[in-house]
Order: sequence, then C-alpha cells, then structure tokens
Amino acid sequence: MYSKKRFYSFTLLIVFTVDLLATSGDVTLSWTSPVFPKLHSNDTSKNPLGRPITDDEDAWIGSLVTIGAMMGPLPAGFIAEKFGRKIGLLSLAIPHIVSLFSMAFAQSIYIFYLGRFLGGLSTGAGYTLLPMYIAEISDDSDRGKFSQTLNIFWAFGNFIPYAIGPYLSIQWFNIVLAIVPTTFFIVFLLLGPETPYYLVSVNKLKKTEKSLMSLRSLDEEGVKHELEHIKENLGKEETGHFKDIILNKGLRKALIICLVLVISQELSGFCAITFYLQTIFEAAGTEIASDVSALIVGFSIFLSSFFTPFLIDRLGRKVLTVTSCFGMVIALSTLGTFFYMQDFTDIQTDPVFWVPIFSLILYIFAFHFGICSIPWTLSSELFPSNVKGIAAPTITIACWLSSFLVTKFFNNMNSAMGKSGSFWFFAGCCLFTGVFSIFFVPETKGKSFNEIQDMLNGSDKIKSVSEKEAY
Repeated sequence: MYSKKRFYSFTLLIVFTVDLLATSGDVTLSWTSPVFPKLHSNDTSKNPLGRPITDDEDAWIGSLVTIGAMMGPLPAGFIAEKFGRKIGLLSLAIPHIVSLFSMAFAQSIYIFYLGRFLGGLSTGAGYTLLPMYIAEISDDSDRGKFSQTLNIFWAFGNFIPYAIGPYLSIQWFNIVLAIVPTTFFIVFLLLGPETPYYLVSVNKLKKTEKSLMSLRSLDEEGVKHELEHIKENLGKEETGHFKDIILNKGLRKALIICLVLVISQELSGFCAITFYLQTIFEAAGTEIASDVSALIVGFSIFLSSFFTPFLIDRLGRKVLTVTSCFGMVIALSTLGTFFYMQDFTDIQTDPVFWVPIFSLILYIFAFHFGICSIPWTLSSELFPSNVKGIAAPTITIACWLSSFLVTKFFNNMNSAMGKSGSFWFFAGCCLFTGVFSIFFVPETKGKSFNEIQDMLNGSDKIKSVSEKEAY
C-alpha cells in the first residue's frame, strides 16, 4: 500500500490538469476587455479588421459567447453519459483551441463571431462537466477542497487577459491563450483516467478497479471497499426525469432557489462589467490608465477567489450569500453615483478619481465572497444524484441565458438609462437577491443529503424521486 502523500500527488496532478480547462473557460469571459479597445481603433497596426467595429458588432462579440454557453451543456452531458467523462472533457478542449487560433488570424468580423461562439460552447459545457468529473474522481474526504480549486482557476482565467492583453497584439494574445487548452488536451489525453462512477455505471468493473488503483495509488485490496461503496450507491438509483423534479415538493423548491440565484448572479452585472471593464475605466476618465486599472481589478478577481474555500464550511452558505449581495449593493450604488455626478451634474469628479477602481475592487471581492460560487455549490447539494444530470444543465442554461441578455443589452442600457442607471439597476437586483436569500435559501452546512431533502420538504421524511435512497 502506498503513502497518502503519493495519493495526493497523483490526484492533484489530475485535478490541476482538469482545472486548466476551467482557466480556458473564464479566459473567454474577460477576453473582450483588452480586445475591444483595439477593435474600436482606427490604427490598422492594432485592428486586424482595418476599421473600427460598430456598437452592434461590439454587442454581438460580447454576447455570442453566452449563446454558445447556453447550447453547450446539453450535448456535453450527452457525450459524457454516452462515451464517458474523459471523452467529454477532451471534446471541450477542441472548440477552445479552434476558437483562439481562428481569432488569432481573423480578418473578418464573422471569424470573431465564430470564435466567440465556439469559446462559449466549451465554457458553458465546462460548468456542467468539470464539477462532475472532479467530484467523481475524488475521495469523499477530499471532494470539497478539490472541487473548490475550480473557483481559483476560473478566477485565474479571468485575470490572464487583463495581465497580458493590453501589451500584445490580438494575434499573439490569442496564440498565447491557446497554450492553456492545448496543454490540457495533451496531458489529459495521456494521463487522465475515466471516473470510477462512470465505469461502474457501464458495468466495466475491471477498468473501475484499475482507475481507482491509479487515482488512490493503492493495490486491489486497498480499493475494494470504495469499489463496493460506489456499486452500492449506483445500485440504489433509478433514472430520474424532469417531471420528477416538478412533481416533488422539495426538488421543485431546490430548482426555484438555484434558478433565482444563478439568474441573480448574472443580473448583478458581473459578466457585463468584466466584458467591458477597460471601456468602463476609459469612460470614467480617471487619472489611472484604463489598462492599469483593469489589471488591478483583474488581479483582485484572482485574489478574492481564495477566501470562499476557507469560509464556506465555517460561516455557511447563507451567511456568505447574504453578505456578498449587500456588499455588491454598496459597491454598485457608489459606482452609479460617481457616473451620475460625472454625467448629470456640474460636480467635479477629478478629486475622487479613485472611486471607480475602489468600487469595482469592493464589488469583485463581494461577488467572489458568495454569489460567484455558492449557487453552484447549492446546485450540487440540493438534488439527489439521479436527477443532477437533469437539474445541472437546466440551471447552467438559465445562467447563460441571463448572461446573454445582460451583455447583449448592456450598451443599450447605458444609452437608455445612463451608466449610472445601469449600475443602480444591478445594485437593485443584488438587494433583491440578498433579501430572497435571507428568507428562502436553506443553510446546508454540515448536513447530509438526506437531511437537506428533509429540510426542503418540511418535517416530513422524504422519499427520493425513485422512492429509494438516491445517494
């Protein structure tokens, strides 16, 4: 039997390799911030299109990624169920690679449209498959900490464009970014194991044993107990359907809670703000260069991702969500007030040039403190495993549909309401989410899956969707 240290070294290698795909996903989200100023430029040495893009083209480049993200979860889920989690993840890397290389050499606006759509396709699918894969290869005692690495790598992906984008041409920017999914594809193809849960589900017990021996660095006797545990859990389940969620009181409540939280996550304005971050700073006219301001905020996104993994099981999901929402209310209200003073009054904003960057840093920390990751944590806790495959894509699609609407019409909102009105609207949505969370979001800290289902259904002892224990 091998040491625990060796177990950690191999499993962490696989987890960190998979996390590279998460990094590629959030690179797609903030990609626009350093690229938009170049595409709006008349300088042909910066703009490969040879002309500035229109506001409508700007909106489509920003929002097509969310259209792709809406379409990604369902086919990705089908591939993962039909051909395995490993094939599913490898298939996600290909659109990322094609997207970045096509945009590196694009001279037509339609190639940028295609690249953004393909990047979104993989990003949306990743939000469904990445947590599933990491959960299924992890030991019970390590599942929480390994799953939380996704949040850190998502945030790191968000940071990369701010760090290198302003200083590279569009071509080299995309080529450098393509290194990440390409590295994932090669390493994961050679080393990545199929998950034990999938192998048991297709009755490949010998391969399951080999997968567990590889992941745990144990011999046959060492993985025997875990193999029996997996077989026992999967043997209790029957396939769930969407109607089962609708007809079951507890699962219906869980779906509503998760949908409200992920939609509110997007209505907090995060995607719109990160897509247009450098443009926002240019509009603010602060004394700090817009690309430097964007870099500072981008680093704040990365730094803030480290807090929640250490606090989520100490303070609880509900406390973090409520605190997160009210923190964003303060930040967005302050930012809206700054733009109102700048655009609609004679008050000089030069003495408070630091307000936009301060407000956005506060907003970023508040966002990552709770509402960024907790809706996804709750979506994995509030549903039994035999309906997670239905609930997860539904929630993911709702999230990206909301993101599409916000990013597509962000410029229209600014035109109709002013920048101040847009940020006050986002603040109002955060206020609603905070109040909703106080009254309706359950606290799942320290509770078993059965206890969570009992709580969702009131005091009655719940049966699972299949009238059995689905865990």
